[in-house]
Amino acid sequence: MTIIKTFQDQLAAICPDPVIAIDRAGIIVLFNQAAEQLLEYSASEVVGKVSIADLYHPHRAGHTVKRLMHSKESGTYGRIQGHESAVKSKSGRIIQIQISATLTIEAGQEVGSVGFFHDLTSRKKLEQSLRLLSITDNLSGLYNQRHFYATLSQEVARSRRYGHPLSMICIDMDNFKTVNDTLGHQEGDNLITLLGSLIRKQLRSTDFGFRYGGDEFMLILPQTDLDKTAIVAERLRKTFYDTAPTSFQPQSLPCLTLTLSIGIVLYINGDPEEQFIRSGDMAMYQAKESGGNRVIMAQSADQPHH
Repeated sequence: MTIIKTFQDQLAAICPDPVIAIDRAGIIVLFNQAAEQLLEYSASEVVGKVSIADLYHPHRAGHTVKRLMHSKESGTYGRIQGHESAVKSKSGRIIQIQISATLTIEAGQEVGSVGFFHDLTSRKKLEQSLRLLSITDNLSGLYNQRHFYATLSQEVARSRRYGHPLSMICIDMDNFKTVNDTLGHQEGDNLITLLGSLIRKQLRSTDFGFRYGGDEFMLILPQTDLDKTAIVAERLRKTFYDTAPTSFQPQSLPCLTLTLSIGIVLYINGDPEEQFIRSGDMAMYQAKESGGNRVIMAQSADQPHH
């Protein structure tokens, strides 16, 4: 028995993942070096003194682990494998972990449990990076069209539920095709990048910006009425008007005007999402047909034409 215990202690010592064992009352009885490094406690600070429940975040996460261990929800009674949870380090850092654990049985009686805590920080960062890449347009730095529809559904549902105003800005560049045809696609790409940068500077942390396709952009502004949306749209129109021409050689296109046609629309509770988008698009096309370089509000019974 002593040889087995020595072997177990040595195995825990060299394991690259944190190994934490507890007694029947949940008090930590084993805390290996990897656990010390991850959680920033020394073994002497926790062994025989601290309950494992105090390390989980939130506190109820520990109850979930215990419930799974004592049921067959995870497949086998007395064992869990690959369960994702979180712990809190001594400094207060929240660490995403994956735990595999088993009950410890001696003479037919449960005396505690031992678990391997695998740090998921790197994996979660990678997953987040890959997710961000999948929903981001790399040219503008804004979200892409696929994420636009997912976000719109989410924000429309929130607006319906809580009655908060929800506005959208639809943007199209004037004379973008001329830029591509005359100066080349690289200059067109530079223009897309410029507008993406200007949009990001205008957005609040609660707003969303998207490159909808080509030279068309969409902005979703939760909890924003039409008057405030008009201010954002007008500020963006003017900033682009003042900034864009400096990106080109005047002698190349002396008569070209680089401007934006913008439509703005307020979501009307009960309308389908398609109508919301269509209203914004129609306002934007009206701005373009009226000569461009202007902001037009969508027309409806509640949204008079300006």
